[in-house]
Amino acid sequence: MATIESQLSQQVVGSLAADILAPLPALLGLIRATSIVDGPTPKGKTRITLNWAAPTKNEIIGGELFKLADDTPSLAQGAAGAAHEAQFDPIEAGSYAVFERTGISASQTTLSASTSHGQRKVNVQTPVPADIVADAWVVIDPGITGKEEYLQAKSVNTGTGEVVFKDGLFFDHASGAAVKQVTLATKTEATHYTLDKPTGVLTEQAGGFTAGNRIVVKYQTTLQDLGHYELYRVPGNATVAVPTKANVLAAAGVQTVDAAILSSATSKQDALLADADDGKDFTYYLFAVDTAGNASNLSSDVMTANNHLVFVETVPTVPQALATQVSSNKVLVTWQAVADPNANGYNIFRSDGSSFDPNAAVKVNSSLVAKGSGTASFDDSADNSANRRPAGEVPCPVDGQTYSYKVETEDTTTFWTDGTSNLPPPADVDASKNAGAGDGTGGR
Repeated sequence: MATIESQLSQQVVGSLAADILAPLPALLGLIRATSIVDGPTPKGKTRITLNWAAPTKNEIIGGELFKLADDTPSLAQGAAGAAHEAQFDPIEAGSYAVFERTGISASQTTLSASTSHGQRKVNVQTPVPADIVADAWVVIDPGITGKEEYLQAKSVNTGTGEVVFKDGLFFDHASGAAVKQVTLATKTEATHYTLDKPTGVLTEQAGGFTAGNRIVVKYQTTLQDLGHYELYRVPGNATVAVPTKANVLAAAGVQTVDAAILSSATSKQDALLADADDGKDFTYYLFAVDTAGNASNLSSDVMTANNHLVFVETVPTVPQALATQVSSNKVLVTWQAVADPNANGYNIFRSDGSSFDPNAAVKVNSSLVAKGSGTASFDDSADNSANRRPAGEVPCPVDGQTYSYKVETEDTTTFWTDGTSNLPPPADVDASKNAGAGDGTGGR
């Protein structure tokens, strides 16, 4: 039997909202430094282990327009059943608020510098309009297709033109972009509109909106598509002024620790540090990346309060080329001075016999031996009244006896919360701190 079919019907569109939101940063927690010494690296090398809690939400978008397919605003029609489509992740779970723009100021200023996605702090030309104040809503790039967005001010410095927003920017904006105060009226779901969360389609209710007005949504969604983490290391403490992923990757000396950490992981050790990195400062940047490639951004306008960066300093270099020069009741210990920028000096430990016993060793110096350069030395004898402990505490060398010495490098200005005193010197060195919500106390 033959089959007969009609022509195709008219089309119907089913559009799911696009995945354009990045995850919030992971929350860094316990940070730990250990030092190991092996044959190839007798100077020692540091291993930094970072631990974190996984993000559960996407970033907040402060104010996005409902739009048409050509990216222009989908203006209110003032009629029940009029539909408008959003461009964000499906709100399967999360929070959102809908507003109607009912007014826009006649006064304006402009951005005095370009801005980027996620940025919370911007600068505008002065004088700042009198209606741009804390808690006021502003629009950036009003009327510019694909750029117009709305944010609420957290603080405004009328002297410098610095404006800090409560949430991060979504779009990049060029210097010179217009900035105006706007009036937004909060709308109530079921009374003024309904919202289909999976598709992001808002439907007007009777009397809900005035025809021709813009409809704005502020929203956050639950993270459902975490793909992986990326960890980068940059020399120095917070050398990246605005630590977005793009800026970190462009930073001088940036090193990729691992750009494919599993989404199930909550810990990563940097095993790439060499002995040349001993006694130096570094900043680590951890980014959560979703399956669409969106990377986490800033969580605060205060850089040291951001969850995804932490300052650390590596364990100092193990002194090398130790030697002794002996004379009557005197041992002069010499070694090669370390080049660590963070090193402040040395401690000298001594035990009886030809084999150093860390459990029986005593510190001989009374104050830190100066870092120096070239060859450093310590005089273990009664002649040294400058930086040797009194003979009543640590007996001076006696002719006919054998002594063993070890030297440690010390950094006295470390901000590690817990560290070792090397009394007695351990087989390895361990230090730790809790980064909390961001860091701000690490390094130097």
